[in-house]
Amino acid sequence: MPVCLGVYSDNRGLLLMLEPKRESVLEAKDMSEESRCSGIDLAWDDSHVMPEVITPEVEFVFRKMTEVFFSEIGAKPGVLVLDVGCGRGLDGVRMSQEGASVIGVEPSDIMLRHARDYMRESGTSIALVRAIGEYLPFRSACVDKVVCKGALDHFADPARVLEEVARVLKVGGRAVIVVANFESLGFKIGRAVYSLWKSLSTERVSFKMPWEIPDDHTYRFDYRLLKRMVSQCFTVEKVKGISLLFGLPWWGAFLSRCPAKLAQTILALLDKIARRLPWLSDVVLVSCTRRT
Repeated sequence: MPVCLGVYSDNRGLLLMLEPKRESVLEAKDMSEESRCSGIDLAWDDSHVMPEVITPEVEFVFRKMTEVFFSEIGAKPGVLVLDVGCGRGLDGVRMSQEGASVIGVEPSDIMLRHARDYMRESGTSIALVRAIGEYLPFRSACVDKVVCKGALDHFADPARVLEEVARVLKVGGRAVIVVANFESLGFKIGRAVYSLWKSLSTERVSFKMPWEIPDDHTYRFDYRLLKRMVSQCFTVEKVKGISLLFGLPWWGAFLSRCPAKLAQTILALLDKIARRLPWLSDVVLVSCTRRT
């Protein structure tokens, strides 16, 4: 199990649980710097993220996102991976099980508790650091890989997070960034259909549509914006699209009525198209390296 090496005060305490061999990457940070970052939810909980009813396209996009993500990481023995916005630690635990040494960074007390619970259940340990992505408490050029899956659009300053990721990566180190694409084909069609419906109907809905920015997001990413922002700090090597037509009106209802095998065949075919057309895909993955 990780060893508690110290506490960095951020008014409530920053608990670092690191194995001794990982101690060398730590660098004390002035937490007064972090206090200048506004809009950070230190008690965020992801319990609301998954809908109550899981339709085929919802299950598919999360499963395929994880599958493609892990195919890009290359977690293996001898590799030190930093997971920025690690949440419940699901990916970190899996990377550890594949042999990598993993440090998870997460600002939320609640999510860190979830992560510790999951580690106990899985019997696998990763190091957990309570910190924010804009001020990573590590020395420069100290980790082999950095991953940030579904978290970049939750930070107060995503550009600053990417600068920090580039700083802590070793020269030639790889970063894998994954975000939702709010200019996907499904969302574009959805917005158009909804706009037409509103012009013809007096009925109004009280819930957010899939293409509207969730309350816990701070940024609205799309393919071009993500690629442009990442290119400021990294050399972009691969951009992959994942899944297609999520958010299309009545799409989930249609797929739910299809035989399960047919629904999965349709989704798999659309995913192949998304891989070649990332600007239209539901999720965008960027694999990049730190510039020399």
